Amino acid sequence: MGVLARLRHSLRNKIWHRSWFMAPALARRYRRIFGYWPNPLAPRRFNEKLFVRMAFDRRPTLTIFAGKLEARGFVTERLGRTDRQPRLLGVARSVADVETLDLPRRYIAKASHASGYVRIVTPQDPISASDLANLVGEWLQIDYGRYGLEWCYHGTQKAVVFEELLERGADVPDDIKLFCFNGRAIFAQCDSDRFVSHAQTLFDRDWNRLDVRVRNYPPHSHPPPRPALFDEMIAEAELLSAGIDYVRVDLFDLGDHFLVGELTPLPQGGAGSFNPPSWDVEFGRPWTLPPFAVMRGWRQAVITADRCSQGFADLERIGDDPGQ
Repeated sequence: MGVLARLRHSLRNKIWHRSWFMAPALARRYRRIFGYWPNPLAPRRFNEKLFVRMAFDRRPTLTIFAGKLEARGFVTERLGRTDRQPRLLGVARSVADVETLDLPRRYIAKASHASGYVRIVTPQDPISASDLANLVGEWLQIDYGRYGLEWCYHGTQKAVVFEELLERGADVPDDIKLFCFNGRAIFAQCDSDRFVSHAQTLFDRDWNRLDVRVRNYPPHSHPPPRPALFDEMIAEAELLSAGIDYVRVDLFDLGDHFLVGELTPLPQGGAGSFNPPSWDVEFGRPWTLPPFAVMRGWRQAVITADRCSQGFADLERIGDDPGQ
């Protein structure tokens, strides 16, 4: 890379996450997806509020949620236990780290600093050491935040995380995703067989099926039964989300127990269209965005949730550059 190319790359890396740069690009993308411009001054729809978060919200908490390594630390601290997440087998922050890993025959690799970069390894679908090194090298080059216009990935640790492969019988466990608003789970989403024949159904917090689809994912032919530990899932999701206006808590349902998978601050990257569209308003109704000064990091949020730990309040005071 020549001198001018390096200068252009450095400049883009310094400005791409700035609101004055991102907001117009995000607004154009929003109009292309939904067919109308977002209203950032009086947002009503769920995706409009995601637009505001993506364009203007620069709280370090969102970066902690986005990064898989960072989120693991947050979950451990908030729940006060180390057995509520998939077992961590190793972390590669460079290609050289691959040589130090002692991985079993079955595991899952994920890019900590990106969304959707996943590789499942089994005896039926193995990967050689050289191919794994190449994969890690490719993933470490990903600048997902800039690619997806998702500021919260800016500053996350670039790493590949290796976890135990969770299985329930012969299948992967269902994903139970809880939409939490200021520490209260309002909606639930169940995703099954997501790597083969993905099916998705949405529910309210009482597990009543909702007549809505997101991005036209096919629904289950028969709605899945309420998870046996659904009440416990809600309780822990509400503890994890206490003090934040919105975050989706993603859980793995293993029948006799469950594990926390991820904390998702920007579902579908702000591009999850609802069908019918009226549900975009329904999902946005319980979300009260924080004041602009809080989103920018100019003043601390007032944490009112009863179960919000002091550790979470400390996160809101991290002196990070809120952007301009």
